[in-house]
Amino acid sequence: MSATLFWMRVTKQFLVLGAFVGAAAALAAQPCPPTAPAIAVRAPSEFLASPRDAVKALYFATVAYDFQPKLIDEAIACLDLDPAQAANPAEAARLAIDLEQILRTLCVPLLGVPEKTTAASVTILEEKGFKVSLARGADGLWRFDRATVERIPAMTRAALSRFRDMQTERAALKEQYTDPSSAMRRFLMDTMARDFYSAANSLDLGALDQQERGDKGPLLARQLAFVLQRRGWLFMQEVPNHPSGPPFTWHADKAGRIVVERVRLADGKDAWLFSRKTVRNIQAMYDKVKDQPADPRYVRLGVALPALEGDCPTLSKRAPANVPPHLASPRALLQGFFRVMDAAETKDSRLVEALPFLDLQGIPQADHRAQGTKLASKLEAVLRKVRVELSALPDDWNAPPQVLGERQGVRVEIVRQRDGCWRFSQNTVGQAPAFFEKLAARDKAEHDRASHLDSARDAMSTFLTCMSSGDYDRAADCLDLVAFRPGTRNEVGAVLAYKLKFIIDRIGRVYVQEVPDAPDGPRYVFYRGELGRIVIAREGDGPRKGCWRFTPETVVLIEPMFRAVLHLPVNEASVEGALPAPTFARAPGLWVRFLVPAALRPGFWGLQLYQWLGLIVALLMSALVSRLLLAQVHRLFALVLRKSGSVLTETFVAAKLRPLTWVMAWWLLFHALALLDLPVRYVDALAPFKTFGMAGLIGWLGLQLVDLATAVYTNSELIRPHRCLSDMVVPASMRSLKAIILLILAVYVVYQVGHGDSLSRFLTGLGVAGLAASLAAQDTLKSFLSTLLLIGERSFKIGDKIAVAGVEGVVEQVGFRATRLRTADGSLLTIPNSTIASAPIDNLTTKAFSRCKASLLINYDTRPEQILVLRDRIRAWLMDHPKVKSDKVEVSVNRLTEQGVEVTVDLYLTDASGGSEKDLKEEINCELLRLCEGLGAGDTTLLHPLAHGSKGKEGRAAA
Repeated sequence: MSATLFWMRVTKQFLVLGAFVGAAAALAAQPCPPTAPAIAVRAPSEFLASPRDAVKALYFATVAYDFQPKLIDEAIACLDLDPAQAANPAEAARLAIDLEQILRTLCVPLLGVPEKTTAASVTILEEKGFKVSLARGADGLWRFDRATVERIPAMTRAALSRFRDMQTERAALKEQYTDPSSAMRRFLMDTMARDFYSAANSLDLGALDQQERGDKGPLLARQLAFVLQRRGWLFMQEVPNHPSGPPFTWHADKAGRIVVERVRLADGKDAWLFSRKTVRNIQAMYDKVKDQPADPRYVRLGVALPALEGDCPTLSKRAPANVPPHLASPRALLQGFFRVMDAAETKDSRLVEALPFLDLQGIPQADHRAQGTKLASKLEAVLRKVRVELSALPDDWNAPPQVLGERQGVRVEIVRQRDGCWRFSQNTVGQAPAFFEKLAARDKAEHDRASHLDSARDAMSTFLTCMSSGDYDRAADCLDLVAFRPGTRNEVGAVLAYKLKFIIDRIGRVYVQEVPDAPDGPRYVFYRGELGRIVIAREGDGPRKGCWRFTPETVVLIEPMFRAVLHLPVNEASVEGALPAPTFARAPGLWVRFLVPAALRPGFWGLQLYQWLGLIVALLMSALVSRLLLAQVHRLFALVLRKSGSVLTETFVAAKLRPLTWVMAWWLLFHALALLDLPVRYVDALAPFKTFGMAGLIGWLGLQLVDLATAVYTNSELIRPHRCLSDMVVPASMRSLKAIILLILAVYVVYQVGHGDSLSRFLTGLGVAGLAASLAAQDTLKSFLSTLLLIGERSFKIGDKIAVAGVEGVVEQVGFRATRLRTADGSLLTIPNSTIASAPIDNLTTKAFSRCKASLLINYDTRPEQILVLRDRIRAWLMDHPKVKSDKVEVSVNRLTEQGVEVTVDLYLTDASGGSEKDLKEEINCELLRLCEGLGAGDTTLLHPLAHGSKGKEGRAAA
């Protein structure tokens, strides 16, 4: 018996009393909790006049018992108890409650209980294991007879067994909506607790869109509850509790019927809800009964709903006057908290403003500031990781408590407190550090990302941060500008970023915490309305694959949206982080636009009046300024030419500098157009003209400057003395420079008009072609590099006499492949530069002195004394000669040969020039012969006369 009663009470707790406890808790959360009126217990004669009245009294009293415990006396009065049971009030109350549970489980309808009868007893239920009867007592009142009361324990066990048999089937349905009885009970409890948002979950709102469900659902639930209270007390005991039964109609008339049916939900589960047809007819049913009084039973409990005010009734969402607006609803709470925390990122002192959003009752008053600010920071970090959708939160002061983050394993509770203010609950505040550590550890393990565009939240946060810091170029990186040409993107990116932020400031504040943070999630629609759509999506291909940015469709709509909101004020919630007025340095076009008076803003032919006028002024000013600048450049070049002694005429110079005028005019024109804030489609259309025009003009100017530099080099008297190999190299270098200029122009054009990796492909092809050419001309390339080496070392110049690779000659020409020498016999010898660079080079023209040797052969008939005297005289004469280095004169008797005694002369001449050296050697040779003859040295032969030697080498020419 005890076990059975225990399970029966547990079952009843889940099916009945739990709902009332929730209702009581919700009512207790009211700032001024209503007090149910004191109910006087009626005399049995008032509610036991018929069998049906007795059943109604039992049903009502047992259900309303949790609101008014005194009503249990009316339930006990419905039973025919023996004296022992009547003397024990607790036992009597238990029997009344158990009997109601049996009737509820078996769904005994009131229509099956007679209203009037002349019989002494009535059996309202009889089947296997159950029999419930009522009998008329001696006082004429109807009660459940004593036999029924005695069978209550046994019927309780049978009812519990039947209830358990249906639990498996109920498990497949949505909790608390598993059958008609549970669905209507859930609705009744929610509406009695004034929680119309939760009550709306009992309605099939499939015919409404998501926005209408949030706006109209609670109102429809409130109107349906009003209708129910005017149609009579909802006796839950007669509502079917089988999960697979047919639809249950509780009431029907000409205005419509109230039906509960089984519905398939979006998540795949079934639930019993008020049907879609019922929802459609709620307004008509409400209009029919809005002037009728509520059933007295609702009035007795103090839960009767008054009629809504006005012809277009709405639920009152306004908070009392003493509640601050930022604490007036769950949505307002989160919005205000996020605004404060965003401001605190740049100013820590503002963290104290977050304290009113937290329930700090568990923290000593003295520690509120120190601990509260830390807890607020951790809680905000938790909310950043939790998917928060502000639009899904109720903006109603009467909304039910809200719980966030349960899917992420945390529980952030938003509740209304006794002072009427919504705050984060005391439990949430206390658990904030634990929630933070839990999410931080998981986030570190799952999201090891370095890019600033890894999710929709990253993209939005980066964009807003860059705009607030004035880094418009980096903010433009958050926009997918693929719809525009490459040459246009850098020009319009920063302007479009500014305009997008301008639009967002007028649409509403961005709460970064509600933007999705999943790197692989679906596209995020920030705004969808009459202006268009603002969407952030993940790129699926291209060089920025995987990055989240504002979509190309959004970027294209920026300008029309900007024009639509141009004269609108900043949204009230966005005032704090709104953009400052544009400056000339960062957004010159917008700066001009905001300065232009309204009289110049009318538009025609796609542009505004001030833009048409600006085009004319830009054309005139660019032409005038470029001409003035060219005049100054002419003066500068004329001065340079006069200083260098050039013979170039001013007409020639002006012709070569004429492209500079066009380049400057073109550059000034498009920079002036940037001040007009032209529509992006026009800027994009003009981009090819700007790109190709500037490329062609710069190329023309480059080629002309190369020609001018060549002419200045050739005709400058100041440069002429310093020219050497450059006379041969400069022409080829200038031709190469022209080729480089053309190549650079080609690369620039490919970059501007190409898409994706066009430039990479072009450069790759160019590199392959260069590699093939270098492999095919290795010898030529080697000679070219050798020429560069010779130029760098400056071993000789044009006109020098050199000895290289066993030949001597005068250098006449140096090319990129070979050098030409004029030999002594007049022939022209061509030697590859690679050979010259790898061989020793003797520059005979640059020698500082010339070493010479000679040999005298004296007959053996000459006395030794005469030979020594001759030696001394030769040495003395040479040492006294002004063109012979005296310290390097050597005259000696070298050896004895078959022909005679050999005397050698070794000396160095100080004059190494070609003609003087030849004359000097001839003088020395004649003097040697005269000295020999004057001494009488016998037969003397100048065996080896002085020959034209070279620096550091002996001159040995046979006599």
